[in-house]
Amino acid sequence: MNPMQKKIVVNGVIICWAIAAGIIVSIRPWQVYFKQSEEAKLHVKEMNHAESRRDILLSKEARAQSSIGHEEQARKAGYLGPNEVAPDADKK
Repeated sequence: MNPMQKKIVVNGVIICWAIAAGIIVSIRPWQVYFKQSEEAKLHVKEMNHAESRRDILLSKEARAQSSIGHEEQARKAGYLGPNEVAPDADKK
């Protein structure tokens, strides 16, 4: 093997070692990236669920605070409006 061929082989080996070292060194950061990406997706999903639950609760609260909500609660407690007769009053 002449010196020029030796130099090409040595340079090829050095390049291969450098590529292999770069791959080995970069594996851990990629693992961390994928793990954090999955965790972020999970947190976004949880946050979206919490926001939708909050919207439902806010609409229920708004209805309960309205006049219709007050009337519903009063009727559940047994109150009747003026000139109304209880449904079980005619059974007596």
